[in-house]
Amino acid sequence: VWYCLLIDGLITNQQVKVTRMSSAANQETSEDPSRLVVEVAPEEEGYVKTAAYNYVSRKAFIHGAKNVEMKGKSIVHPKVHIRGDFQTVRIGRYCHIGEGSILRPPSYQASLDTSHEGASENGENEEEKQLIKFLPLIVGSHTQIGKGCVIEAAAVGSSVYIGDNCVISKRVIIKDCCYIASGTVIAQDTVIPPFSRVAGCPGGMIENGLMAESITTTSVDDCVEQFNEFVKTMIQ
Repeated sequence: VWYCLLIDGLITNQQVKVTRMSSAANQETSEDPSRLVVEVAPEEEGYVKTAAYNYVSRKAFIHGAKNVEMKGKSIVHPKVHIRGDFQTVRIGRYCHIGEGSILRPPSYQASLDTSHEGASENGENEEEKQLIKFLPLIVGSHTQIGKGCVIEAAAVGSSVYIGDNCVISKRVIIKDCCYIASGTVIAQDTVIPPFSRVAGCPGGMIENGLMAESITTTSVDDCVEQFNEFVKTMIQ
């Protein structure tokens, strides 16, 4: 017997609610399988499975689930926070998000708004407000994000490896097929070219350290194999 679960904004052990889906909801899910409506077998205690075969830990936190799109067969491990309540978060296929990592759309200062609302207590009649907005966060397919990372990039390409405890600052763009060593801190607004190796704090490209072109195929095989191995552990 399979149970249908509707994840409403936040996934926790206590807040996963068992529901019956209407025919309209079934039709909507078939048109958009990346929506966070999941099916869970009774033996799957630690993870829930979406219609697109994503596995999301019950101890992960999906904020603003309607704005989080996962294309399929990705794994979200415990204590991960995905902040879809700020802006849209799009995650490709066969991605792995390590335990304790945070995916947060990057903010930027849109403008300074000067409003005239009469004199204040100190005689000032102008109040400047910084208007903060957020950009979407896009993660390409076959990308691995390690444990304890903070990701505020505008875009992370496909076939990218990010090690443990990395900080990818606001509005960073990481192109395809890059390797980010564990503990790396990349400054905001940095653009990492394709096939780059990056390490250090602040992060910089390693000389003569370009990734082999074969990474475009080997990373795909590795991510698919890791997903299949993970599914086997769920079945056992």
